[in-house]
Amino acid sequence: MNPILESLEPSLIRAVYNRKRPDDLDLCLGEPVLPVDLQAFEAAVAWVRDHRCPYGPTTGLLELREAIVHHYRYPFLTAPENVCVTVGSEEAAYIALRAAVDPATDEVLVVEPAYPVYARICLIEGIRCRTVALTADDGFAPRAELVIEALGPDTRLVVLCSPSNPTGRIWPREELERLASALHDRPGPPVQVLFDEVYRELYYSSEAPTSMAALYPHTWVASSLSKSHALTGLRVGWLMAPRAGIAAATRVHHLAVTSSSTFSQRVALELFGKPASFGAHRQHYLTRHAFVKERLLAHRFDHVLGEGAFYCLIRLEGARAGDSVAAAFDLLETARVATVPGRAFGMPCEGWLRVSWVAGPEVLREGLERLRNWMSA
Repeated sequence: MNPILESLEPSLIRAVYNRKRPDDLDLCLGEPVLPVDLQAFEAAVAWVRDHRCPYGPTTGLLELREAIVHHYRYPFLTAPENVCVTVGSEEAAYIALRAAVDPATDEVLVVEPAYPVYARICLIEGIRCRTVALTADDGFAPRAELVIEALGPDTRLVVLCSPSNPTGRIWPREELERLASALHDRPGPPVQVLFDEVYRELYYSSEAPTSMAALYPHTWVASSLSKSHALTGLRVGWLMAPRAGIAAATRVHHLAVTSSSTFSQRVALELFGKPASFGAHRQHYLTRHAFVKERLLAHRFDHVLGEGAFYCLIRLEGARAGDSVAAAFDLLETARVATVPGRAFGMPCEGWLRVSWVAGPEVLREGLERLRNWMSA
Protein backbone atom coordinates (compact mmCIF):
# COMPACT_ATOMS: atom_id res chain seq x y z
CA MET A 1 0.00 0.00 0.00
CA ASN A 2 1.06 3.56 -0.64
CA PRO A 3 2.25 4.80 2.77
CA ILE A 4 1.08 8.33 1.99
CA LEU A 5 -2.48 7.09 1.58
CA GLU A 6 -2.16 5.09 4.78
CA SER A 7 -1.33 8.30 6.64
CA LEU A 8 -4.20 10.26 5.10
CA GLU A 9 -6.98 10.76 7.64
CA PRO A 10 -10.49 9.80 6.48
CA SER A 11 -12.80 12.66 5.53
CA LEU A 12 -14.45 14.03 8.65
CA ILE A 13 -17.38 15.19 6.53
CA ARG A 14 -18.05 11.67 5.31
CA ALA A 15 -17.23 10.14 8.70
CA VAL A 16 -20.13 12.03 10.29
CA TYR A 17 -22.44 11.45 7.35
CA ASN A 18 -21.73 7.72 7.27
CA ARG A 19 -22.61 7.39 10.95
CA LYS A 20 -25.89 9.26 10.52
CA ARG A 21 -29.02 7.17 11.11
CA PRO A 22 -32.08 7.42 8.84
CA ASP A 23 -34.09 9.52 11.29
CA ASP A 24 -31.26 11.90 12.27
CA LEU A 25 -31.50 15.52 11.16
CA ASP A 26 -29.01 16.16 8.39
CA LEU A 27 -27.27 19.55 8.61
CA CYS A 28 -24.08 17.98 7.30
CA LEU A 29 -23.62 17.64 3.55
CA GLY A 30 -23.76 20.49 1.05
CA GLU A 31 -26.33 18.58 -1.00
CA PRO A 32 -28.88 20.79 -2.77
CA VAL A 33 -32.38 19.33 -2.75
CA LEU A 34 -34.12 21.52 -5.35
CA PRO A 35 -35.77 20.03 -8.47
CA VAL A 36 -33.59 19.55 -11.55
CA ASP A 37 -34.29 20.71 -15.10
CA LEU A 38 -35.64 17.49 -16.60
CA GLN A 39 -35.88 19.05 -20.07
CA ALA A 40 -32.09 19.21 -20.22
CA PHE A 41 -31.91 15.48 -19.43
CA GLU A 42 -34.62 14.67 -21.97
CA ALA A 43 -32.69 16.58 -24.65
CA ALA A 44 -29.54 14.65 -23.74
CA VAL A 45 -31.43 11.35 -23.96
CA ALA A 46 -32.76 12.34 -27.40
CA TRP A 47 -29.21 13.12 -28.53
CA VAL A 48 -28.00 9.72 -27.30
CA ARG A 49 -30.91 8.04 -29.07
CA ASP A 50 -29.69 9.53 -32.36
CA HIS A 51 -25.92 9.41 -31.82
CA ARG A 52 -25.34 6.66 -29.24
CA CYS A 53 -23.01 7.60 -26.33
CA PRO A 54 -19.46 7.67 -27.69
CA TYR A 55 -16.23 8.90 -26.17
CA GLY A 56 -15.90 12.65 -26.38
CA PRO A 57 -12.79 14.75 -26.94
CA THR A 58 -10.37 14.61 -24.01
CA THR A 59 -10.83 18.29 -23.18
CA GLY A 60 -14.61 18.10 -23.61
CA LEU A 61 -17.14 18.88 -26.32
CA LEU A 62 -16.03 21.88 -28.35
CA GLU A 63 -19.48 23.46 -28.25
CA LEU A 64 -19.62 23.11 -24.45
CA ARG A 65 -16.18 24.68 -24.02
CA GLU A 66 -17.26 27.53 -26.29
CA ALA A 67 -20.43 27.97 -24.21
CA ILE A 68 -18.44 28.10 -20.97
CA VAL A 69 -16.07 30.86 -22.11
CA HIS A 70 -19.00 32.78 -23.63
CA HIS A 71 -20.98 32.54 -20.41
CA TYR A 72 -18.25 33.84 -18.11
CA ARG A 73 -16.47 36.25 -20.51
CA TYR A 74 -13.30 36.38 -18.42
CA PRO A 75 -10.85 38.71 -20.20
CA PHE A 76 -7.86 36.35 -20.11
CA LEU A 77 -9.85 33.14 -20.76
CA THR A 78 -11.63 33.70 -24.03
CA ALA A 79 -11.13 30.58 -26.17
CA PRO A 80 -12.23 26.94 -25.92
CA GLU A 81 -8.54 26.12 -25.54
CA ASN A 82 -8.81 27.77 -22.12
CA VAL A 83 -11.20 25.04 -20.89
CA CYS A 84 -11.03 21.38 -19.93
CA VAL A 85 -14.33 19.71 -18.98
CA THR A 86 -13.85 17.60 -15.86
CA VAL A 87 -15.61 15.14 -13.56
CA GLY A 88 -16.89 17.81 -11.18
CA SER A 89 -14.95 20.74 -9.74
CA GLU A 90 -12.95 18.43 -7.48
CA GLU A 91 -11.23 16.83 -10.47
CA ALA A 92 -10.65 20.33 -11.84
CA ALA A 93 -8.83 21.23 -8.61
CA TYR A 94 -6.85 18.00 -8.75
CA ILE A 95 -5.56 18.41 -12.29
CA ALA A 96 -4.83 22.10 -11.68
CA LEU A 97 -2.69 21.39 -8.62
CA ARG A 98 -0.98 18.52 -10.40
CA ALA A 99 -0.21 20.60 -13.49
CA ALA A 100 0.55 24.08 -12.13
CA VAL A 101 3.46 23.34 -9.80
CA ASP A 102 6.71 21.37 -9.78
CA PRO A 103 6.69 19.12 -6.68
CA ALA A 104 10.49 19.24 -6.59
CA THR A 105 10.74 23.00 -6.14
CA ASP A 106 7.37 24.69 -5.72
CA GLU A 107 4.99 25.35 -2.86
CA VAL A 108 1.22 25.78 -2.67
CA LEU A 109 -0.40 28.24 -0.26
CA VAL A 110 -3.97 27.41 0.83
CA VAL A 111 -6.13 30.07 2.49
CA GLU A 112 -8.02 28.59 5.44
CA PRO A 113 -10.71 27.87 6.50
CA ALA A 114 -10.86 25.75 3.35
CA TYR A 115 -12.44 22.69 1.85
CA PRO A 116 -9.96 19.97 2.85
CA VAL A 117 -9.39 18.52 -0.63
CA TYR A 118 -6.71 21.05 -1.67
CA ALA A 119 -4.21 20.17 1.03
CA ARG A 120 -4.97 16.45 0.66
CA ILE A 121 -4.23 16.55 -3.06
CA CYS A 122 -0.91 18.22 -2.29
CA LEU A 123 -0.12 15.55 0.28
CA ILE A 124 -0.74 12.57 -1.98
CA GLU A 125 1.11 14.23 -4.88
CA GLY A 126 4.15 15.14 -2.78
CA ILE A 127 3.62 18.88 -3.19
CA ARG A 128 4.72 21.17 -0.38
CA CYS A 129 1.71 22.97 1.06
CA ARG A 130 1.40 25.70 3.66
CA THR A 131 -1.71 27.39 4.97
CA VAL A 132 -2.53 30.96 5.85
CA ALA A 133 -5.37 31.53 8.28
CA LEU A 134 -8.16 34.04 8.11
CA THR A 135 -9.22 34.90 11.65
CA ALA A 136 -12.36 34.24 13.64
CA ASP A 137 -12.06 37.66 15.30
CA ASP A 138 -13.54 39.32 12.22
CA GLY A 139 -15.71 36.43 11.07
CA PHE A 140 -13.05 34.93 8.81
CA ALA A 141 -13.29 37.95 6.52
CA PRO A 142 -11.04 37.63 3.44
CA ARG A 143 -7.92 39.76 3.77
CA ALA A 144 -5.45 40.12 0.91
CA GLU A 145 -2.73 41.38 3.24
CA LEU A 146 -2.65 38.10 5.15
CA VAL A 147 -2.06 36.20 1.91
CA ILE A 148 0.56 38.65 0.66
CA GLU A 149 2.49 38.43 3.92
CA ALA A 150 2.39 34.62 3.80
CA LEU A 151 3.91 34.32 0.32
CA GLY A 152 7.26 32.54 0.40
CA PRO A 153 10.12 32.45 -2.12
CA ASP A 154 8.89 29.09 -3.47
CA THR A 155 5.17 29.89 -3.53
CA ARG A 156 3.92 29.23 -7.05
CA LEU A 157 0.19 28.79 -6.49
CA VAL A 158 -2.37 30.25 -4.09
CA VAL A 159 -5.74 28.54 -3.53
CA LEU A 160 -8.81 30.69 -2.84
CA CYS A 161 -12.50 29.77 -2.67
CA SER A 162 -15.26 32.39 -3.07
CA PRO A 163 -17.97 32.05 -1.88
CA SER A 164 -16.23 29.95 0.72
CA ASN A 165 -16.90 26.50 2.01
CA PRO A 166 -17.25 26.48 5.06
CA THR A 167 -17.75 30.17 5.92
CA GLY A 168 -19.87 31.42 3.03
CA ARG A 169 -17.67 34.52 2.91
CA ILE A 170 -17.10 36.20 -0.46
CA TRP A 171 -13.79 37.81 -1.41
CA PRO A 172 -14.59 41.52 -1.96
CA ARG A 173 -13.43 42.97 -5.26
CA GLU A 174 -11.09 45.44 -3.55
CA GLU A 175 -9.33 42.63 -1.68
CA LEU A 176 -8.90 40.62 -4.87
CA GLU A 177 -7.58 43.72 -6.64
CA ARG A 178 -5.06 44.26 -3.84
CA LEU A 179 -3.91 40.65 -4.08
CA ALA A 180 -3.74 40.72 -7.90
CA SER A 181 -1.63 43.89 -7.78
CA ALA A 182 0.80 42.38 -5.29
CA LEU A 183 1.15 39.18 -7.30
CA HIS A 184 1.66 41.14 -10.52
CA ASP A 185 4.44 43.20 -8.95
CA ARG A 186 6.20 40.22 -7.42
CA PRO A 187 9.54 39.47 -9.12
CA GLY A 188 10.35 36.08 -10.59
CA PRO A 189 8.02 33.48 -12.11
CA PRO A 190 4.34 34.41 -11.83
CA VAL A 191 2.36 33.03 -8.91
CA GLN A 192 -0.70 31.18 -10.18
CA VAL A 193 -4.06 31.41 -8.41
CA LEU A 194 -6.48 28.49 -8.25
CA PHE A 195 -9.87 30.13 -7.75
CA ASP A 196 -12.62 27.73 -6.71
CA GLU A 197 -15.95 29.38 -7.53
CA VAL A 198 -18.29 26.42 -7.45
CA TYR A 199 -20.70 28.49 -5.29
CA ARG A 200 -20.44 31.56 -7.54
CA GLU A 201 -24.17 31.67 -8.38
CA LEU A 202 -25.27 31.45 -4.74
CA TYR A 203 -24.83 34.96 -3.38
CA TYR A 204 -27.12 37.15 -1.30
CA SER A 205 -25.84 40.66 -1.99
CA SER A 206 -26.93 43.00 -4.78
CA GLU A 207 -23.90 42.27 -6.95
CA ALA A 208 -22.46 38.99 -8.17
CA PRO A 209 -19.11 37.94 -6.67
CA THR A 210 -15.99 39.12 -8.46
CA SER A 211 -13.81 36.39 -9.93
CA MET A 212 -10.04 36.56 -9.68
CA ALA A 213 -10.12 35.54 -13.34
CA ALA A 214 -11.53 38.97 -14.16
CA LEU A 215 -8.49 40.67 -12.62
CA TYR A 216 -5.41 38.48 -12.88
CA PRO A 217 -4.14 36.67 -15.99
CA HIS A 218 -2.52 33.78 -14.12
CA THR A 219 -5.81 32.50 -12.68
CA TRP A 220 -7.07 28.91 -12.91
CA VAL A 221 -10.83 28.58 -12.26
CA ALA A 222 -12.53 25.43 -10.94
CA SER A 223 -16.31 25.18 -11.07
CA SER A 224 -19.26 22.93 -11.92
CA LEU A 225 -23.05 22.69 -12.16
CA SER A 226 -23.31 20.82 -8.85
CA LYS A 227 -24.40 23.69 -6.63
CA SER A 228 -25.91 26.20 -9.08
CA HIS A 229 -28.27 23.63 -10.63
CA ALA A 230 -28.57 21.05 -7.78
CA LEU A 231 -26.76 18.47 -9.93
CA THR A 232 -24.14 17.04 -7.60
CA GLY A 233 -24.60 13.55 -9.05
CA LEU A 234 -24.14 14.64 -12.68
CA ARG A 235 -20.41 15.01 -12.03
CA VAL A 236 -19.67 17.62 -14.66
CA GLY A 237 -17.34 20.54 -14.01
CA TRP A 238 -14.60 22.47 -15.74
CA LEU A 239 -11.18 23.96 -15.33
CA MET A 240 -10.47 27.30 -17.00
CA ALA A 241 -6.84 28.40 -17.25
CA PRO A 242 -4.21 29.90 -19.55
CA ARG A 243 -3.69 27.72 -22.63
CA ALA A 244 -0.39 26.27 -21.45
CA GLY A 245 -2.02 25.36 -18.15
CA ILE A 246 -4.93 23.59 -19.86
CA ALA A 247 -2.51 21.72 -22.10
CA ALA A 248 -0.64 20.43 -19.04
CA ALA A 249 -3.78 19.73 -17.00
CA THR A 250 -5.33 17.83 -19.90
CA ARG A 251 -2.47 15.31 -19.80
CA VAL A 252 -3.37 14.54 -16.19
CA HIS A 253 -7.10 14.50 -17.00
CA HIS A 254 -6.53 12.02 -19.85
CA LEU A 255 -4.59 9.64 -17.63
CA ALA A 256 -7.24 9.81 -14.89
CA VAL A 257 -10.52 9.54 -16.82
CA THR A 258 -9.78 9.66 -20.60
CA SER A 259 -12.67 12.10 -21.03
CA SER A 260 -15.72 13.28 -19.13
CA SER A 261 -19.16 11.72 -19.52
CA THR A 262 -20.65 12.46 -22.94
CA PHE A 263 -24.17 12.30 -21.52
CA SER A 264 -23.35 14.71 -18.68
CA GLN A 265 -21.79 17.12 -21.14
CA ARG A 266 -24.91 17.06 -23.32
CA VAL A 267 -27.00 17.97 -20.24
CA ALA A 268 -24.55 20.76 -19.42
CA LEU A 269 -24.71 22.10 -22.97
CA GLU A 270 -28.49 22.38 -22.70
CA LEU A 271 -28.18 24.31 -19.42
CA PHE A 272 -25.58 26.72 -20.79
CA GLY A 273 -28.13 27.45 -23.49
CA LYS A 274 -30.37 28.79 -20.70
CA PRO A 275 -28.26 31.51 -19.00
CA ALA A 276 -31.09 32.39 -16.63
CA SER A 277 -30.92 28.89 -15.16
CA PHE A 278 -27.66 29.77 -13.42
CA GLY A 279 -29.46 32.16 -11.08
CA ALA A 280 -32.75 30.32 -10.89
CA HIS A 281 -32.17 28.96 -7.38
CA ARG A 282 -30.85 32.16 -5.85
CA GLN A 283 -34.20 33.48 -4.61
CA HIS A 284 -34.89 30.19 -2.84
CA TYR A 285 -31.56 30.36 -1.04
CA LEU A 286 -31.97 34.06 -0.29
CA THR A 287 -35.20 33.28 1.56
CA ARG A 288 -33.55 30.38 3.37
CA HIS A 289 -30.53 32.59 4.26
CA ALA A 290 -32.87 35.10 5.94
CA PHE A 291 -34.62 32.30 7.84
CA VAL A 292 -31.35 30.84 9.11
CA LYS A 293 -30.11 34.28 10.16
CA GLU A 294 -33.27 34.83 12.20
CA ARG A 295 -32.93 31.46 13.95
CA LEU A 296 -29.23 31.93 14.69
CA LEU A 297 -29.95 35.28 16.30
CA ALA A 298 -32.94 33.90 18.19
CA HIS A 299 -30.77 31.19 19.72
CA ARG A 300 -27.92 33.66 20.38
CA PHE A 301 -25.34 31.51 18.68
CA ASP A 302 -21.90 32.96 18.12
CA HIS A 303 -21.88 32.37 14.38
CA VAL A 304 -20.55 33.24 10.95
CA LEU A 305 -23.17 33.44 8.21
CA GLY A 306 -21.48 34.60 5.03
CA GLU A 307 -22.70 36.36 1.91
CA GLY A 308 -22.87 33.22 -0.24
CA ALA A 309 -23.00 29.41 -0.45
CA PHE A 310 -25.29 27.57 2.01
CA TYR A 311 -23.24 27.08 5.15
CA CYS A 312 -22.75 28.76 8.48
CA LEU A 313 -20.30 28.23 11.32
CA ILE A 314 -21.47 28.01 14.93
CA ARG A 315 -18.97 28.36 17.76
CA LEU A 316 -19.02 25.72 20.47
CA GLU A 317 -19.74 27.13 23.92
CA GLY A 318 -19.03 26.38 27.56
CA ALA A 319 -18.43 22.73 28.33
CA ARG A 320 -18.86 21.92 24.63
CA ALA A 321 -16.00 24.20 23.55
CA GLY A 322 -12.74 22.74 22.34
CA ASP A 323 -12.64 19.50 20.41
CA SER A 324 -14.99 19.96 17.45
CA VAL A 325 -14.64 16.34 16.31
CA ALA A 326 -15.73 14.93 19.66
CA ALA A 327 -18.47 17.55 19.82
CA ALA A 328 -19.87 16.72 16.38
CA PHE A 329 -20.06 13.01 17.15
CA ASP A 330 -21.60 13.61 20.57
CA LEU A 331 -24.20 15.93 19.02
CA LEU A 332 -25.04 13.22 16.51
CA GLU A 333 -25.28 10.46 19.11
CA THR A 334 -27.19 12.35 21.79
CA ALA A 335 -29.22 14.99 19.93
CA ARG A 336 -29.35 13.19 16.57
CA VAL A 337 -28.19 16.19 14.54
CA ALA A 338 -25.47 15.73 11.92
CA THR A 339 -23.03 18.61 11.48
CA VAL A 340 -19.39 18.82 10.41
CA PRO A 341 -16.56 19.45 12.91
CA GLY A 342 -14.78 22.69 12.12
CA ARG A 343 -11.41 20.98 12.29
CA ALA A 344 -12.20 19.41 8.90
CA PHE A 345 -11.55 22.83 7.35
CA GLY A 346 -8.29 23.58 9.15
CA MET A 347 -7.24 24.57 12.64
CA PRO A 348 -8.68 28.12 12.33
CA CYS A 349 -12.10 26.40 12.51
CA GLU A 350 -11.36 24.25 15.54
CA GLY A 351 -13.99 25.00 18.17
CA TRP A 352 -16.72 25.50 15.55
CA LEU A 353 -19.31 23.33 13.79
CA ARG A 354 -20.28 23.76 10.15
CA VAL A 355 -24.01 23.66 9.52
CA SER A 356 -25.40 23.18 6.02
CA TRP A 357 -28.75 24.90 5.62
CA VAL A 358 -30.04 23.29 2.40
CA ALA A 359 -32.67 21.33 4.36
CA GLY A 360 -36.26 22.45 4.69
CA PRO A 361 -37.29 25.09 7.27
CA GLU A 362 -38.78 22.60 9.72
CA VAL A 363 -35.64 20.46 9.71
CA LEU A 364 -33.52 23.56 10.19
CA ARG A 365 -35.74 24.91 12.94
CA GLU A 366 -35.71 21.62 14.85
CA GLY A 367 -32.02 20.98 14.20
CA LEU A 368 -30.91 24.39 15.48
CA GLU A 369 -33.19 24.08 18.51
CA ARG A 370 -31.66 20.69 19.36
CA LEU A 371 -28.21 22.18 18.87
CA ARG A 372 -29.01 25.01 21.30
CA ASN A 373 -30.39 22.59 23.90
CA TRP A 374 -27.37 20.30 23.51
CA MET A 375 -24.96 23.23 23.74
CA SER A 376 -26.65 24.50 26.91
CA ALA A 377 -26.87 21.12 28.66
